Amino acid sequence: MTDANPAPARPDRTRPYRLGILGGTFDPPHRGHAALAQLCIDHLDLDELVWIPTGHSWQKGDRVTPAADRFAMTELAAASLEPGRAKVRVSRMEVDRDGPSYTIDTVRQLRAEYGPDASLAWLMGADQLLRLHTWHGWEALFEHVHLCIATRPGFHLDELEGPVLAAMQQRLADTHLIQCTPSGHMWIDQTLAVDLSSTGLREHLADGLLPDQTDDRLPAGVAHYIARHGLYQHP
Repeated sequence: MTDANPAPARPDRTRPYRLGILGGTFDPPHRGHAALAQLCIDHLDLDELVWIPTGHSWQKGDRVTPAADRFAMTELAAASLEPGRAKVRVSRMEVDRDGPSYTIDTVRQLRAEYGPDASLAWLMGADQLLRLHTWHGWEALFEHVHLCIATRPGFHLDELEGPVLAAMQQRLADTHLIQCTPSGHMWIDQTLAVDLSSTGLREHLADGLLPDQTDDRLPAGVAHYIARHGLYQHP
């Protein structure tokens, strides 16, 4: 499941290759991340889904769990999916890259790997969309990928304003257009309502409440990993 570098797209003369990209700190990865991944595999009929844990989170600084643990947990979360024919893998491209993990650098690398015709979709929750204007080089993302967003409780799209709102109004598209074009559009799903955040989970775990295999907030493998390694506990 793990690849050091993205695999190049296999040519298909009938339609563009469809890649979904789920990036994030994944500290820890939870069932909301898995639900977003599964939703996009199913609705976008993806050929491949790649999870990309952040290496050096320039917005969060050093307040993150070591990359080795986050990468291992992301592999376990990815293994919880039911991908059908889609290939699911976890990439080390940001973990192994020197310097800050800028999404724009990642999508440029993926576009170079997969070629100009593949449909590349960057997956995110509505909370990330509301902060999109703070991302380094965010406006250039549309040159390389689509943005596919799932709403979640507590984050309302009517809070969007400025250039991000203008981009959404200009670029909204249905799943067919996402599947058939390389980049430049936005698709918004309003059916996924998983009210989870990694921040909230870390705060809960810091109180000494270790997860078990029945914890419905975390994929079972991730819950076991956290408990076994004692992550997120106060020293």
